[in-house]
Amino acid sequence: MKFFTLSARRLVLLIGCVVCSGLASARAVDDHSADPAYARYYQQQVNWGGCPPSLFTDGSTIQCALITVPNDWADPSHGDITIGISRPLSSPSHTRLLLVNAGGPDNSSASQAEMLEQLQPQIMVDHLVVGVDLRGITDGLGTQVSCDYAQRSGTENFMDGDSRNPTVASVRSQQNWWGRSIDTCLRQHATFLKGINTPNHARDLNLVRAVLGFPRADLFGVSSGSSLMAYASRMFPVRFERVVLDSNMNWLHLDWQRQGLKRMAMDQLNVQQAFIPFIARHDDQFHMGTTPQQVMTTFQRIYQATSHHRMGSVTPDQALGSLDGTGMWVFWDLLVSPSLSAMSQALDGDPTHIAAAEQIAAMTFADLRNQPSFNPMADVLQCNDSGSTDPRRIAQKIADVRTYWAIGASTVVDPCQHWPWRPALDRTLESRTKVSALMVQNEFDPSTPYSEALKDRLENGPAARMVLVNNATTHGVMFDDNACTTNAEFAYLNSGAMPARDVVCQAKPMHSFAMQDTKTYEYGYPAAGWWLPPPPNIHQVNWLLVP
Repeated sequence: MKFFTLSARRLVLLIGCVVCSGLASARAVDDHSADPAYARYYQQQVNWGGCPPSLFTDGSTIQCALITVPNDWADPSHGDITIGISRPLSSPSHTRLLLVNAGGPDNSSASQAEMLEQLQPQIMVDHLVVGVDLRGITDGLGTQVSCDYAQRSGTENFMDGDSRNPTVASVRSQQNWWGRSIDTCLRQHATFLKGINTPNHARDLNLVRAVLGFPRADLFGVSSGSSLMAYASRMFPVRFERVVLDSNMNWLHLDWQRQGLKRMAMDQLNVQQAFIPFIARHDDQFHMGTTPQQVMTTFQRIYQATSHHRMGSVTPDQALGSLDGTGMWVFWDLLVSPSLSAMSQALDGDPTHIAAAEQIAAMTFADLRNQPSFNPMADVLQCNDSGSTDPRRIAQKIADVRTYWAIGASTVVDPCQHWPWRPALDRTLESRTKVSALMVQNEFDPSTPYSEALKDRLENGPAARMVLVNNATTHGVMFDDNACTTNAEFAYLNSGAMPARDVVCQAKPMHSFAMQDTKTYEYGYPAAGWWLPPPPNIHQVNWLLVP
């Protein structure tokens, strides 16, 4: 190791730079709390009531309420909308507020907060836990819109139910269909949709904090929620103190499309190196073979049977859609195992088995050919934030779909092509501020790759610390009861004790509710002590699926 000797003058300059950086980080933007034009938002009363059931929870242990926010924080004359928030039905005494966002970005934060309270009840030792929904989400409360899809020509990439086998003409046709769909939607709901962006979401969080009567709050963001909470801490560093970011996007320079491209390769690697071997170890649940090669052969047979319409109405996209749940173990018993098992049994041509496969396939994957309308929130958020940044030509997109067949087709259409508004993210704010946060991350996370989280950690410097779960293969650290990660998280959340250096925890064997492994394995670089290892080599992807 090299040691450098600094002159006194250089040392003074270096200290000055650190101080200046700290001052830049502490300088907040105006939250309009002292502006009479915004007084009605800050002075509103919160009326708590029941919660609707959501994806993971039934809402029975929480209360929900609606908060009124301006459509456009820059100009409240553009009207109001509402967002949903939640809190526990019975909460112990607390001195701190924890605001939770579920990511997705279209996931219910009420549901996420309720799960967090159930899985990790120590989070309520000193905190009132409040889930805060993003604007416009489908799976939650608050103002929403629905838009009709444009008429289909029949030549779009998904029209045969096999998006993984595109042509140049079909990709162009699908892009045109999406453009017509979103253009009409934007014309109908322009004022509302223009306000769906991360800076406005961050202002909404700050308003919730104020309305609930807390001078400061802590933040917990999962998946894409990590980018929201990181940005909120940049905007309001004095208001938001202890920030936990679970399963990190590249929030250093938030770019939704480039994040999707990174996810595409990592998801494929995880399916190949982690989940297919897991399926082979649990043939009693999946019925696809006892070796990875046998599992892949069975899946190839399923894919071709659906391509040739030999499995009733089950489409190739529905078969592949089963794999889109492999990143989170909570789906393995609920959707992935039942759907793959039913499809493997339906290979025998038995009408009873085919009917069972059709039923579970319809639950697993929404067939775009049968969908009349859509909630535009998730696409609009990404386009408003960072715009169109995918540099690939159509030929490269097609090649990527065939290499990264698990989810590669999701990146074929550019939802932000010809977007009418400039990106809302403040790149100057990103460049001049640091995010003080505790990052928790699984090494082989297929949805928010460790490679991007590591960039956040290294370039953010000493303001952040990472708790890495070595050899962990799933998405969402909060879903696993790992004492190493929870000890670090709650030492920070409950007492403000940030680890002195990065922490490397060891993963438990892969498991779900019904399936337990007895060993862990390694397909990345070995971790050494507390040193963070390099991210896994995505060029290991080499298992192809033949149409």
